[in-house]
Amino acid sequence: MAKFLRIQLVVLLLIPSIMVATAGGENRPSGARSAGMGTASVAVSDLWSAFNNQAALARIESAYAGVYYENRYMLRELGYKAGAFALPVKHGTVALSFAHFGYSAYNESKIGLAYAKSFGKYISFGLQLDYNMARLDESYGNRNFITFEAGMLANITPELAIGAHVYNPIRARLSEFNDERAPVIFRLGAAYEITEKFLLTAETEKDINHNANLKAGIEYKLIPALHLRGGISTNPSSNSFGVGIFAGDFIIDISASYHHILGFSPQASLNYKF
Repeated sequence: MAKFLRIQLVVLLLIPSIMVATAGGENRPSGARSAGMGTASVAVSDLWSAFNNQAALARIESAYAGVYYENRYMLRELGYKAGAFALPVKHGTVALSFAHFGYSAYNESKIGLAYAKSFGKYISFGLQLDYNMARLDESYGNRNFITFEAGMLANITPELAIGAHVYNPIRARLSEFNDERAPVIFRLGAAYEITEKFLLTAETEKDINHNANLKAGIEYKLIPALHLRGGISTNPSSNSFGVGIFAGDFIIDISASYHHILGFSPQASLNYKF
C-alpha cells in the first residue's frame, strides 16, 4: 500500500512531464558522472557523450564500452537502463547506444548510431540517428519514429569548452491522433577547468514544452583514482552528488540526486577502456 501511494504521489507531481512522456521520445542525459554533476554535461567529453552531446565523442582517444542504470525515486517502474560503445576511427569517432525506460505497462526505448569529427584542435561536430519506440499497454499500442540529434563542441581556450546540442529538431510525429510529436530539446553550456583538479560545468536545457532547466556541477580530483562530484538543477529542483573510481581500465561512477518531495534517485555506471 505504501508503495502504491508513493507511485500516485510521483504521478501527481510529475503530471507535466508524464503528459509528454506518454507520447514517447524523451531524451535523457546518461552516465553517473553526468548525473553527479546535475546532468550539466553538454560540454563534457566521455563515453556518455553518446547521449549528452555527440560532438564530444571526437575528443576521446580510446575505445570505450559502458552500462548505466538509474532507479528514479527508488521506484522499479521508473528504472532507466543505457549502454554505449564508442570507437575512434581514422576520420572521427563512431558510437552505438541503447536506452530503455519504464516497465511492462509503459516503456520507451531508443537506439542511436553516432558519428563525430574534429575540425582542427578547437571545434568538433557530432550527428546521431535515433530509432525510438514507445509502448503504453494495450490501449495505446506502439509508437515508433526516427529522428536525429546533433551537437557542437568548441574549445575556446585549453581550459574552457562550450557545447551545444539539439534533439529532434524536425519534431518527429508519433501519431496522427491529436498530432502527437516527440519533444524538441535544446542544450547550451560550458565546462571550465579552474585548475588541474577542479572542473566546473553549467548549462541550460530547454524543452519547447516546458520551462528552461538551469544546471551546474563541479568535479574535484581528490587523487588520480578518486573524483568527487556535486551538482544542482532547477526544473525539477534537485541536488546531486557522486564519486568516480578509476581502477586500471575500469571506471566506476556512483551518484544520487535528491528531490525534496520525491526523494532519492541512485545512479551507477561502469565503463571499460580498451
